[in-house]
Amino acid sequence: MFHFISYIKFLFSATNQHGVHSPFVYDYVTKCLYKRKQLKLPISLKILVKSIDYFKYHSIRILNNGENIEETIQQYCPNVSFTKNASDVLVGSISDLNMGIEVNNLPNDSMLFLDGIHKNPNNHESWKKLKALEHVRVTVDLFYCGVIFFRKEQAKEHFKIRI
Repeated sequence: MFHFISYIKFLFSATNQHGVHSPFVYDYVTKCLYKRKQLKLPISLKILVKSIDYFKYHSIRILNNGENIEETIQQYCPNVSFTKNASDVLVGSISDLNMGIEVNNLPNDSMLFLDGIHKNPNNHESWKKLKALEHVRVTVDLFYCGVIFFRKEQAKEHFKIRI
């Protein structure tokens, strides 16, 4: 029931590319998320693959046992490598994330991809706490997943985007 109510609230507060005033996020939404690309994947994985391709990331760290995720990413993005250490992209769910340590040590151009941010009340509260961290600059709530960027050169902003 929480998931359904959260979705209704999201629909009323979310926008499309016309409500985005950040050039970085506008380009991300229009040139990546809204780009028509035929991928037969669940929506979260589709967003992840499109984002990796758009930003041309090279290294990915998967927080949970995501062998299926790794195989899928390798299939669509053959030039990426997977690591257990520092990487361009950190992929997981909020329950996998050690918020205080992991997030504050991520480099400026990295991306944190979190699945299931509206799955239950605990995940949603964790998402709110992540958005409030000082090191976090840009958050994009896509309902199915959340994307966080750590761009020091950008003002702190949060976006809810319908896809």
